[in-house]
Amino acid sequence: MAGEDRTAPVPWRDVPAPAGAARPTVVFCGHDFGWGSAGKLHAVLTELTARPAPPPRLIGVGTVLGRSLLAKLPVDTWYDQPSSTGELRDLLRRHQVTAALVVLDSKFAAALLAAGCPTVFVDSLPYLWTDKDTIPHDVTHYCAQLCESLPRTCWEQLRRIERLTWTEAILSAPAPTRRAGTPGLAVLNFGGLHSPFSQGSANAYSGLVAEPAVRALSDAGFRTLEICGNIDATVLPERDIPTGIAVNAGPRSHEEFLDLLDQAQLLVTSPGLTTLLEAGQRCLPTVCVPPQNVSQILNGDRFASAVEAACRVPWPSEVLDPRQVDAVRARGEHAALSVVYGAIERAARQAHPWVRYRLQRDITTAIEHSRTVRDWGGLLGRTGSRGAHQVVQRLTEVLAEQSAPERREAG
Repeated sequence: MAGEDRTAPVPWRDVPAPAGAARPTVVFCGHDFGWGSAGKLHAVLTELTARPAPPPRLIGVGTVLGRSLLAKLPVDTWYDQPSSTGELRDLLRRHQVTAALVVLDSKFAAALLAAGCPTVFVDSLPYLWTDKDTIPHDVTHYCAQLCESLPRTCWEQLRRIERLTWTEAILSAPAPTRRAGTPGLAVLNFGGLHSPFSQGSANAYSGLVAEPAVRALSDAGFRTLEICGNIDATVLPERDIPTGIAVNAGPRSHEEFLDLLDQAQLLVTSPGLTTLLEAGQRCLPTVCVPPQNVSQILNGDRFASAVEAACRVPWPSEVLDPRQVDAVRARGEHAALSVVYGAIERAARQAHPWVRYRLQRDITTAIEHSRTVRDWGGLLGRTGSRGAHQVVQRLTEVLAEQSAPERREAG
């Protein structure tokens, strides 16, 4: 995933009311934790607005981290998240909002329901939750993305969902054919990096992983490298760039990122689920670098099981032992994240040269092994890829149900 926020939010009081209510209006929001939510929104809203019927008006709320990923969508305006239920009700009434689409932001979904707005909630990480986490059990439709298995820790939460729909992987439509790839081109992806639970882990992570990954790619013969994510050119000081490799670094729109995946011969990425599924959709050789957070640990496990274990590079156990994370997972995601972020930040502060050396060695080995792998579609083989269409079906049902009373009143 890739992008950066260039769109200033519009104060809600300054936006004129719509001229009429002939078209339904959808308010949408994604959780600002990495870029996975924005990727899901892009896939669903692209499908929704491409349908033959007049598309609904789109009003964006929050989603600050991922706004530029959605820049090419026909969004009427953006808002900061309302600070109160009253302000949210004013926004919904002013724009005559018909329904809401929310990805992973449980708190905002609950606020929408409290304000009386029908809400479709998308959960791409149902395997992550424990009974210490909060999810919106009573939304109008709860769309959970399929996964191979569900750990016992999430069972009780999922049982409480009142209207649950399991969907296939939620992805944008791929290019019609997989291109052969540009010789010598690799993509190094760090995703959104941002976490609401840690301010220092993003820089610590890229500082530990960027240089070893670039040197491994250079040693493997790649001559052009596109570094994507919530980063800029300073992610890799010029002194750390090996000779003979051209490096471009910075955020991209979602469309630009997918275009790079279509051109690349190799993807080296932190194990964000959306990115792994998008790569599998394109049969793109992929190497996973160490995880940034708890969900990426679980995503890496899925990749290792379904695709190729030798192409997943974990943290050295001296930096982060997954058993330490498992030991606190029952206490909720925040407790487990504290262990992960603490380990990454500690390793960055200590700056032991052996950590970067070990990562470079292990990434080099994984790249070499990737050249022997024949099937990169293992994750999609288990989950399918029509989830965006299925979420749109649920959202369209809600829009139809809400517009029916209006038509009866008009008649």
